[in-house]
Amino acid sequence: MTQVYTENFSEVHEPGGALVPTSRTAAIYTTTWLSMNNHQRAIFLVLTGAMAAGSTVDFAVQQAQDATGTGAKALTPAKAITQLTQAGGDGDDSVIVEVRTEELDVDGAFDYIRGVLTVAGGAVLTAVFPLRGTSNYPPVPTTGWTEIVL
Repeated sequence: MTQVYTENFSEVHEPGGALVPTSRTAAIYTTTWLSMNNHQRAIFLVLTGAMAAGSTVDFAVQQAQDATGTGAKALTPAKAITQLTQAGGDGDDSVIVEVRTEELDVDGAFDYIRGVLTVAGGAVLTAVFPLRGTSNYPPVPTTGWTEIVL
């Protein structure tokens, strides 16, 4: 694979639908549905901080046919992390989940993805940052970034 250094990182990677860092109580949290129509890859960066006693964190990627979540289902094989636990010392961890468009059910017209974060057993400081890249028609719009410093 040839490396191209003439583009800025922000021109070839597009953020969207982040779950900002905060203390989350036991519940299910989701990112927004992200279109993979102009992208070949996406990553979800999952970060944990302080974890209450007995807490756990699970994360998986779902796919859907549109931005409203029509037909939402897991990828096959599943794209999910190994459960993070307070008892296992998993506070202050960072995990990355990568998805390629060929892993989606393209025959079924699935081209949207989202992250599903499940916190159980107690509060956990968490964040999820989705990032799409390898655009079909680069550069991608830079409007998804709050600020770009070059």
